Amino acid sequence: MEIEVLTPHGLCAGVDAAIALAMRHRDAYCLRHLVHNEIVTGELKALGYTFVNSIEEVPDGETVVFPAHGVTPEVRERAKAKGLNVVDATCPFVARAHRAARDFSARGLPVVVLGDRTHVEVEGILGEIADKRQPKPGEAIGIVSQTTMNADEVHDKIEALRKTYRVEGVADVCTATKERQDAVRRFDGDALLVLGSRESANTRRLCEIARCPVFTAGNMDEVRKAMDELERYGRVGVTSGASTPERFFERAVNCLRHVLEHVAIVMDGSERWAEMRGKPPISGHVAGARTLVRTLDRLGERGIRHATIYPFFSEKGKRPAREVAGLMRIFATLLKSGVGLLVEKGIRLRVIGRRDDLPPRLRESIAEAERRTAAFDRQLIVCINYGGRAEIVDAANAAIARDEKVTEETFRRLLYAPDVPDPDLIIRTGGAHRPGDFLLWQSAYSAYRFTDTLWPDFSDLP
Repeated sequence: MEIEVLTPHGLCAGVDAAIALAMRHRDAYCLRHLVHNEIVTGELKALGYTFVNSIEEVPDGETVVFPAHGVTPEVRERAKAKGLNVVDATCPFVARAHRAARDFSARGLPVVVLGDRTHVEVEGILGEIADKRQPKPGEAIGIVSQTTMNADEVHDKIEALRKTYRVEGVADVCTATKERQDAVRRFDGDALLVLGSRESANTRRLCEIARCPVFTAGNMDEVRKAMDELERYGRVGVTSGASTPERFFERAVNCLRHVLEHVAIVMDGSERWAEMRGKPPISGHVAGARTLVRTLDRLGERGIRHATIYPFFSEKGKRPAREVAGLMRIFATLLKSGVGLLVEKGIRLRVIGRRDDLPPRLRESIAEAERRTAAFDRQLIVCINYGGRAEIVDAANAAIARDEKVTEETFRRLLYAPDVPDPDLIIRTGGAHRPGDFLLWQSAYSAYRFTDTLWPDFSDLP
């Protein structure tokens, strides 16, 4: 399968600006969707956003964000009357369509609106028109198009209207929409993958105009499912709607190209390594730490930005308490000596698991190490007092506490590290040929490699 990335793709300028504006606020309200993309919606919910369907649902005096698709003048008046702090994230091209509708209406021209009457953008445009009468043949009219329509269809409809009416002005499809559609029309490959939400009008238009079999994906699970079908095709194009985040686009393309982004390792065998040499257990963990440093260097050389390790520090109750306490002391020692090395290599440390059960001083050391490394892009995720089943239980309890509908996307946001991509490859050293209680949710589409090599001796990276 040959992957061809179509350009342009990803966020248009208007959506990018809307998201950046919304991200400056916390615990705000958003009218409907900021943009039609579940990834963006999830990120805003994580910032405390509440999404409402009506301006009446926003308590007086609160902050409300108007979506990129715009709102009607009536909504603006109601927001003013309620004393709301309005953050207007309307796309400039949508705002241009609103102005055109107002101007045409002010000139006494009947306004013809081309678009989906049920779409929020069209609702907003129609709200600007004072006189909604049907024009008579030969009468002068103004034309306003929904910005995300099929540009060719809009052109044909405008030409048809010119045969009946005198067209005085046109507010057409936005440039970003047309450019993305033109790229799809030019593509002559065997199949096309369109990345974006099915609720997004501009994403749906890209699917409609393609001249080859089309597949869609709004998240990484859907990308991996689509890969099973796409492998049958020779040349596959990849594009996205104008509300699809670029980081998701890049991650999807890397997945299609089988580029590893995330390697997870169960570091089994350190204590057996020490026992076979007649040494105390800590010597095995020290040797394992040296192996980890070499492994991180090799992952960095390959451009792999995420590594998750499971050093076999089990949850309470799965090992004797005295043994767990000893392992925690070893981890605290290695953490203290290793944080400087992480800073030197530019690696961000994150610790996941049930941290509240850890000793207070260890929690403080972890928090300090995470703070010192927070600015780096590469990540080392360490599982301490961790269990894959426990992570799923904790996420389920969090969903119950929030009293929200559970979907795969909303559930994922409640995991310990929801922003980290699922592992492409999971390696388990030490001879056991089973996944263990490790990243059970995240590993649905991961490849596994089992090796008899004990962790301190491991060097067989892909």
